[in-house]
Amino acid sequence: MVPANDRRRNISTRARGRLIQDDRAAITPWLAIAISIIVSLLSILIHSMSLAADSGRLIEKDGKYVFVDAVDPATRLLLERAVKQGIITQEEYRNVIQESERRANLQRPTFNVWYDRGLNISTNDNAFFLKIRGFVQGRFAQRFRNDAWRNPGDAKNYPELLGVFGDYRAQRSQNDASTFTMRRVRLMLMGHLFTPDLKYFVQLAGETAENAQNPGSVQLLDAAVHSTHVPWFNIMAGQYKVFFNRSQVNNATSMQFVERSGVMDAFTASGLNRRDIGITIMNDEEVYPVNYYFGIFNGLGPGFNRFGSFTSEQATQDCVGGQTSGQPIGCATDQRNLNANLRTSVSQLMYAARLNVNVLGRSGYGEGDMAYSETPQLAVGGGYAYNPGINTSTGNAFIGIDLANLNVRRQLATFGNGRQLGWGILDFSTYAFDAAFKYRGFSLQGEWYWKNINRHQKTAPCLQTVSATNATCTAFAPGLLGNATGWYVQAGYFLIPRTLQVAGRYSWWDPDTNAAGDLIKQVDVALSYYLSGTYDHQIQIQYTNMFMGTGGFAIGRSAPLPSGATALNSSGTVPLDAVQKNLIENAIRVQYSIFF
Repeated sequence: MVPANDRRRNISTRARGRLIQDDRAAITPWLAIAISIIVSLLSILIHSMSLAADSGRLIEKDGKYVFVDAVDPATRLLLERAVKQGIITQEEYRNVIQESERRANLQRPTFNVWYDRGLNISTNDNAFFLKIRGFVQGRFAQRFRNDAWRNPGDAKNYPELLGVFGDYRAQRSQNDASTFTMRRVRLMLMGHLFTPDLKYFVQLAGETAENAQNPGSVQLLDAAVHSTHVPWFNIMAGQYKVFFNRSQVNNATSMQFVERSGVMDAFTASGLNRRDIGITIMNDEEVYPVNYYFGIFNGLGPGFNRFGSFTSEQATQDCVGGQTSGQPIGCATDQRNLNANLRTSVSQLMYAARLNVNVLGRSGYGEGDMAYSETPQLAVGGGYAYNPGINTSTGNAFIGIDLANLNVRRQLATFGNGRQLGWGILDFSTYAFDAAFKYRGFSLQGEWYWKNINRHQKTAPCLQTVSATNATCTAFAPGLLGNATGWYVQAGYFLIPRTLQVAGRYSWWDPDTNAAGDLIKQVDVALSYYLSGTYDHQIQIQYTNMFMGTGGFAIGRSAPLPSGATALNSSGTVPLDAVQKNLIENAIRVQYSIFF
């Protein structure tokens, strides 16, 4: 017989077994309900997603395009596992994904806005992209000049042209000068339209040069479109820097010094300005090691064309134009002869070409080896520009010249080519050859220039005649205008990579090869500290020593000056270079720049 206690244990075990079986039977329907709830929640989650359509899209990040999946990877994994386990069908999976993407596409913004070295705005389909950047450059300059700057001053290379007739004035000053200047303040708009291969660039500037006679004003510097659809045949059109010489192609935001040297500005393609209006064909600099550029331009600088250039034509037969008072030579009676304005060079254009060869790597046009190149970077290049029909005066040796073409003449004076003023119609043929080398923080570059100046009026200008009615010349200019040449070399080294750079530069310039005592020499030493490891945020200090010879002849500003009633110029008898002295300037400039 089984003991009573054992019988009670067996009954209890059987009872517990029946209870467990009953619990299992009860759990099975709850498990099914839980699975159904999970599937429903997944469906709701997929329907509520707000991600990109078409299973993903390209997003620009830090200058690179990255593919981003339209559906969250974790959600996609759960759905794929649900398909494999048979919880949902493949068709249900596709329908859920498509509906989620359609809804997300309707709900998300049609454009994106972010900051990355400028404010960036783009549409989701990348058909439009805009980058907005600002550049502010403030400068303090302390200059020490010798007594020659007071007398005679400079009236030949950088003369001032004042009044509606553009009268010449010497640039004179006291020995010491302390100035604050907003040297460059710029707003840049760049990006692409319709496709990344149709780029645009617009730049506005409100800035003032150290020697500016008028307050700074906002002006349009650049407005250009650039097609890169065909890599070997890019097209740029509008107003922009002419691709001619290295120092001018480089942007002011990436210079080793606070300012370009005078010789760099004097040998631009046009001789007037580094910018012009026209069209250029070129190949892609990032694709080909050998780069070509060929452009056709107005040749008169930014915002100007040949119809703005004119001369005062004679009002009557054999009566010369340009005289402001008295009895013009060959005229029967006294008359003011500033009447008809004749456009004589409207059919002329400027042609510019450049070839650049990247022998080793790609040195680019920025100065200094900011990238701290691990391999040597070497590039050599050259340019040629032909700019005909530049009207520098009426050709009759007046100081009080007429109203013609003052824009052109002021640009010549601003860029240091004042010696070419007063020589009538000129054709410029300018050559430039350059080289640049960079390696492990060290940089070296230089350029050599030559400008051939062809005068349409081959004889020396007449300064004085027999009488007011007899045009026989009794006094001529003592010499003819020559050509111009110059060069510079500069080197730099990063004492601390991407942080602290020291640089030196020497420039040499002969503005008139037919004259003596007119050489211009310049030495610059600069120390640059980069606060962010890029050119975008920097402090620079520069020391400059400049020597300017006052020799040579400049029409209307040099001895001999005509005198008396028979002179073509009776405005005075004291030449501006009566005191033969060389101009010397020592300057210290401290500059803060931020490019954001």
